Amino acid sequence: MRYREAKPEELEQVLQVHRLAFNRQDESLLVTALLQDETALPVLSCVAEEDATVVGHALFTALALVATNSPVECAVLAPLAVLPGHQNAGVGRNLIEYGCQELRRRGTMFLFVLGDPGYYTRCGFQPAIPHGLRAPYTIVPEEAWMVRPLGPHILGTVQGTVVCARSLQPESYWRE
Repeated sequence: MRYREAKPEELEQVLQVHRLAFNRQDESLLVTALLQDETALPVLSCVAEEDATVVGHALFTALALVATNSPVECAVLAPLAVLPGHQNAGVGRNLIEYGCQELRRRGTMFLFVLGDPGYYTRCGFQPAIPHGLRAPYTIVPEEAWMVRPLGPHILGTVQGTVVCARSLQPESYWRE
């Protein structure tokens, strides 16, 4: 399995991974919207490739943290998808790790995600709200809004509410 940044010519394969993983169009439409949304920049689009086939995809887009002190580089993971035949084999976790390494290299301090705490806590995330890091909307359950610090000793140094790209602003995206 190879993990790398997606190439523009792989977009249809990436969208197909999302359609097959979720058995619906919603996530593939979100990926398309985010990739065209200048308020989502910078974007990091990562794929898992096996035998020249894209089997997984993770999209990381910029977030602004409206904080009590200086600006902090942040990103959100949304969405993450793995083809059904490759799920439960570590592909998603490895995509997250690849993305975290690249984001850290780019100077990103925090990575956020809204998702299943049972899964994402195994990938280094922890509930964000107890650290004063809030989502744009009330999250139920609040443990589903999670953060992963991408540097040492930064959790607890800043508090605030995130502002996401226009494509992620509809409240319907903020329901777990």
